[in-house]
Amino acid sequence: MKKILYIVSKAPSEKSVSLLPADSGSRNDISVVLVQDGVRHQKLPFPCVFTLSDDVLSRKLSSPFPSVSYQDLLRMIFEAETVTVV
Repeated sequence: MKKILYIVSKAPSEKSVSLLPADSGSRNDISVVLVQDGVRHQKLPFPCVFTLSDDVLSRKLSSPFPSVSYQDLLRMIFEAETVTVV
């Protein structure tokens, strides 16, 4: 199983969601971190979705997803076999 990290910086739209894989991780360990305007997403079909806490706070939003710090994000990047930014 391959460990894949998607970092999503785009605001919710059909195009931003279409850039993510249709397979929600049955063959791979997929995690998604929402950053910048990506923190505006409220629902994604993945079991492991996180938001960057500073971006949620700076936009004065609440999120249904757990938050991670920059330090956590850096650790996740180094632990992943593949990192894709959309």
